Amino acid sequence: MSVEVFDKQAVAKSFGKAASSYDSVAHFQRWVGESLLKTLPSQSEANFRPKSIMDLGCGTGYFSSSLLNMYDSADYFGLDLSEEMIRFARQANSAEPYTCDAERCTWMTGDAELLPLKSNSIDLVFSSLSIQWCGDLGLMFEEVNRVLMKDGVFVFSTLLEGSLSELKDSWSQVDESQHVNEFSQLKDYQDAISDVQWDSRKLSTKEKVLKYQKVSDLTKELKRLGAHNMTSHRSTKLTGKQKLQHFVSAYERFRQEGGLLPATYQVLFGVLKKK
Repeated sequence: MSVEVFDKQAVAKSFGKAASSYDSVAHFQRWVGESLLKTLPSQSEANFRPKSIMDLGCGTGYFSSSLLNMYDSADYFGLDLSEEMIRFARQANSAEPYTCDAERCTWMTGDAELLPLKSNSIDLVFSSLSIQWCGDLGLMFEEVNRVLMKDGVFVFSTLLEGSLSELKDSWSQVDESQHVNEFSQLKDYQDAISDVQWDSRKLSTKEKVLKYQKVSDLTKELKRLGAHNMTSHRSTKLTGKQKLQHFVSAYERFRQEGGLLPATYQVLFGVLKKK
């Protein structure tokens, strides 16, 4: 399985540093998360009344209120790889208007490939734009399946190969170094899912194109999100001024008739139900 290897310490550190600025620039992330919420079974239509929800890769806990409003009898467990992000989420969601009752909300640091939860303990796992940072997709799906109760549901969104293709192509005109995160293919996810026993599975893909005035607006946004290059074999050297100018010129080839530069994302949405 051709899964990208990310430096998990770098991932945790990067998102931790971005905690305070993340929500201010997370427009694409909110669109994906809100789209994912629409895939959830409703309490009334599906008679689905989870008592426990894990928000896997919860980040700032932005979707905690939506999840608790949808399922008013559930307890919420926000889990993230970054200790700094969890610290921020706990504080941010304990104050108005995002009050997360301490009796219903638990915040914890943990790895999706080694979940700090008991087997058969969670009814619903929600994960938006988080599992793309996993090094072993098969192990991650096994862990989620392990903690889910019988008939439990796992809904997720993640990025696929082809995301930020313009950025990757532009850097390839400059040198052969790794400048952009690479993500797994759809087949990688299909294979990893098929290795675990699920009662039902539904996968769909969507393309989302963001527009920017300047390429620096995109790169600054990625940095403020903490989502810049975090592959384990990334270059640690500073990029010189001449190379940066070459990169900007290369990206200008993508400027569209309306005068804006595109940044394309390929998003995978999944809904899995445990046997």
